[in-house]
Amino acid sequence: MSQFKKYGFYDYQVEAANKTNEIDKGIIVMPTGTGKTFVQAGIIANDIQNNPGFRIYVVNAPRIMLSFQLLEEVFKFNVNNNIDARYMTVHSGKMEQQDLDEYRSQNSEFGFSKINSTTSPTEVNSIIVKAKEANQPLIFFSTYNSAIRIEQGRGNEVINIVLNDEAHYLVQERFNTDFNEMETKRKYFFTATTKETPSDEGLGMNNVDFYGEKIYTMSPAEAIQRGKIVRPRVHIVSANRNEVMTQDEVDKNLGRLVINSFNEHGKLLKNNLKAKMLIAATGLNDMKLLIESQEIKDFINNGGKFFAVASDQEVNNYINGERVNRRQFLKQLQVDGANPNQELIVIHYDILTEGIDVPGLTGVLFLRNQSKSKFIQTFGRVARLDTYDRELISKGVITPNNLDKMNKPYAWIIIPAVLREDDDKLGNLESLIEEL
Repeated sequence: MSQFKKYGFYDYQVEAANKTNEIDKGIIVMPTGTGKTFVQAGIIANDIQNNPGFRIYVVNAPRIMLSFQLLEEVFKFNVNNNIDARYMTVHSGKMEQQDLDEYRSQNSEFGFSKINSTTSPTEVNSIIVKAKEANQPLIFFSTYNSAIRIEQGRGNEVINIVLNDEAHYLVQERFNTDFNEMETKRKYFFTATTKETPSDEGLGMNNVDFYGEKIYTMSPAEAIQRGKIVRPRVHIVSANRNEVMTQDEVDKNLGRLVINSFNEHGKLLKNNLKAKMLIAATGLNDMKLLIESQEIKDFINNGGKFFAVASDQEVNNYINGERVNRRQFLKQLQVDGANPNQELIVIHYDILTEGIDVPGLTGVLFLRNQSKSKFIQTFGRVARLDTYDRELISKGVITPNNLDKMNKPYAWIIIPAVLREDDDKLGNLESLIEEL
C-alpha cells in the first residue's frame, strides 16, 4: 500500500504524491477542485513522519490570502495526523491564530506550537535556531514576493522541501529572479495551468532546468469524467434582447445588470439551490459602482450577502457594508459559501482567481474577457462539486454522467450580452470551453 493511502488520498492524489518520492524536482498539474492543497499537505506530513526531528519546509503562494489558506489546511492536516511542528508566515500579512489554536485544542492532546509572522531574515534565522534546538520540524508559508527572506535567513541550514502553489506566477521576472536563489533539496511546482515561453531557456514552465519535467498531469476533462469537478455551460443574459449599451451606460446600470444576471442564473438551478455568483470584474471601478448601487443595497436588505475584495482602501475586504481583515473575510466567505440557504454575490479582480477555496459557488459572471490561464483558474472557482453530489458519487449511487440526478451538474459561465464586443467575448469563451 502506498504511504499516502493512509491519509485518505484518492488514487490520482496517491499517484501525484508518489512522484515526489521518486523525483526531486517537477511540475504537478491538477485542475482546481481536485485537491492540490491536500496533496501538498500530505507530502509534508509524509516526509515529517519518515524523518522525525528538525527539518525545514517552505510553502510558497502568489498572494497573502492564499498563503493563509494553505497554512490553515496544512496545520489542520498535521493536527489530524498527530504531527507537531512549528510554523512561520513570511509576508506582510499578520496571522491571526485564534481559529487555529481553537481547532488544535479541540482535536489534539499534544503541546502548543506558536505560529510566528515576520519579513525579517534575522527573525527567520531565530526561529530556525529555536526549532533546531527543540528538534521540531519547521514549516514556512511565504508569498513569492517575500520568499527570498527565508533564503537570506536560513544560514547554513538546508531547506528540505519547497512546494510552490499556483506556480505559473513564477514566470514573472519579479518572482522568478528571487526564487531562483532559494536552495533546496527538493522542489515541486503545483498549478492548474502551465505557462510556457517560446524558448525552453526562458522564464516559462517549459524551462526544465528551472522547473523540472511534468511529473503528473490531470486534464480538466479527466477531472470531469472522474467526478471531481463539474462541466462548464454558457448562459447568455440580457435585460432586453434589443438593448445594446455603451460602456458608460453599462457603468450607470451595472447594479441592474448584475442583479438581473443573478436572478436569471438562479432560475437555472435545481432543487431550490440558492445562487452564489462570482463576478470577474474589469477593475476597481466595478466594485465601487456596485457597492454604491441601489440594486446591491436592496439585495443585502433582502437577506443576500455581497462580498468585494481589493487592495484599495475604499473597497478593502467588504461584506455587506462592513470592512474586515482578510482573515475574517475569507472565513465568512467560506461559511456563507457552504450555507445552502444563503444567496451570495462575490466580486473581485484577480485576488480570488487562484487557489482560494470558496465552497458552493454556482456560476461566474464575466465582465471582462479572459486569457486561457485566467479563464481556467476562474472557472475552477465555480467548478467544485456540490457536497451532496460528491457524497453520492463517492458512494457509487450516481456517476458523474448522471447529470439529471445531480444538484449541480454544471458550472455556469454567465455572459451579459449588452455590449457590442460581447459577441467577441462569447466567441473567445466558447473556444476556451471547447479546449478545456
